[in-house]
Amino acid sequence: MRALPLALMLLLAFTSHADEQQRIDFIQQQFEQTRDHSEMWQWGWFAFLGAAATVQGIAANTADDDKLQYDMSVGAITSFLGAADMLLNPMKSHNYSDQLEEMKTSNQIETKEKLRQAESWLAKAAAREAYEQSWTNHLLAGLVNGLAGLAVAYDDKRPIDGWLTFATGVAVSEFKIYTAPRTMLAAQQAYQSGNYSQQAAKVKPSRWNIAAMGPNLMVNWQF
Repeated sequence: MRALPLALMLLLAFTSHADEQQRIDFIQQQFEQTRDHSEMWQWGWFAFLGAAATVQGIAANTADDDKLQYDMSVGAITSFLGAADMLLNPMKSHNYSDQLEEMKTSNQIETKEKLRQAESWLAKAAAREAYEQSWTNHLLAGLVNGLAGLAVAYDDKRPIDGWLTFATGVAVSEFKIYTAPRTMLAAQQAYQSGNYSQQAAKVKPSRWNIAAMGPNLMVNWQF
C-alpha cells in the first residue's frame, strides 16, 4: 500500500518536469525562430541610421548650398536620434535566444531556473515588440519628424520642403516599425493561453532578410 502513494508522487513529479521542459522548449523554439530577424532588424536599422547621420553630418558641414546644409543638418539630427534609440532601447530577442540555449537542465533545480528565466525573457521580448507597434512609438516618431518638417518650413522658410521632410521621415519610421519582429508577442499570447505544445518543425522561418550597406538599407522578402 505504501508503494501506491510513492508511485503517485513520482508520477506527479515526472509530469511536472515534462510540462516544465515542454514550456522551455516552446519558448526556446520561438526565440530561435525570430533570432535572425531580430538581429538583422536591430543592427541593420542601427547601421542605416548611424550611417545616415554620419553622411548627413558631413554634408551639412561641407555643402556649398545653404538650403542643402540646412536639410542635411536636420536629417543628421533625426537620424542620430533614431540610432541612439536603437542603442538605448534595443531588440534583444537574438541575445535571449543564445543565452537561453546555453542554460543547462541537468536536474530539477536547473530546469526550474531555466523556465523562470525563459518566461522572464519572453515577457521582455514581447514587451519590446509591443512597444515597437504601439501608438506611443508611432506618435513619438511623428513628433520628431513633425519638428524636423516645421524647422525646414518655418525656420528656413520653405513650406513645401518642410512637408517633404516630414513625409520622408514618417515613411522611414513607419517602414522601420512595419519590418520589426512580432514573433515573441504572438508567442507570449500562445504561452499564456496554454498553447505551447507546437514543435519548431511546424513553425515557418521568417521571410524577412534585412541588411545594411552604408547608408542604404536592403530589404528582401522571400516568396
